[in-house]
Amino acid sequence: MNSTASTTQDKEIETEPTRSLGPLLATDIKVTGQPLDPSHVGRIIKPRELVDIVELTPLSRGETILYNQLLAHAWNNIRTTPVHKVLKASLRGSHESNDRLHAAFDRLMGAWAKIRARDPQTGAMATFRVHLLGANKEEDQDDGYFYYTFPPDLLTVISQSKAWATIKSHIMYALRSKYSIRLYEMVERRIGLNKQHEEFTVDEFRAMLGVESGKLDRYADFNKYCLKPALEEVNHLTDFVVEIAAIKRGRAVEKLHMTWLKKSPAELRAAHDEREKSRIGRSARWSGRVDVIAYDERP
Repeated sequence: MNSTASTTQDKEIETEPTRSLGPLLATDIKVTGQPLDPSHVGRIIKPRELVDIVELTPLSRGETILYNQLLAHAWNNIRTTPVHKVLKASLRGSHESNDRLHAAFDRLMGAWAKIRARDPQTGAMATFRVHLLGANKEEDQDDGYFYYTFPPDLLTVISQSKAWATIKSHIMYALRSKYSIRLYEMVERRIGLNKQHEEFTVDEFRAMLGVESGKLDRYADFNKYCLKPALEEVNHLTDFVVEIAAIKRGRAVEKLHMTWLKKSPAELRAAHDEREKSRIGRSARWSGRVDVIAYDERP
């Protein structure tokens, strides 16, 4: 991707509309670019309630990306169009068949989540347990359409949301872990707020990263296999730097203190350059363990 063109597109997708009457809602912000195409720049709007979510049915990286694609494709008309349709070929990325899509559609159809939101009837905060995807239909042919809906309770929550994450799709596709994507979404949701830090219990943070119940129960394992790899990817490939400090009571970790900061222009260029490189060898480049092959020029 051309660096100048990419920088220009990044600036374009951050332009927000103005709204003179009432508070700005997440549904007032439009998806732009080509977010379904990994080779192009796009902007996905994801409401706070779907970012700070607790997955009762944990999703994989591919399922997380697919759900973001379906949300992005429907977003600009999500309040007015009950049924959305998308070509299956536009969802499968570099894969030549739809085999992975079939299984992912099944998983999303059965996925439950807990969402904290304000009840429109009482005005009080409540916990909603909702399906992530509603009734849908998939045409049999490989180049056919996928028709899908969102459950009414979920649409009610989405339609009143006043906070959101602005996800840059080219960054989302570059992240190779589901935990990295979830951490990226968490910070994108908070980056525009008038604060640069927030505290979570370990259980809250595990849930928001989508760690499956019964997996990585020990903090040492959670830190080694989830937290540190996600931080490494986010700090090298996104537009901000994130730090997470463990707050202990005695020997036990009680809370996690997360801080975030936008990168400098030089750091943004470095992140862009790294996204343009092959992901093979990234860990070595990040740690400085790059092997140099020396050629003996003597006869």
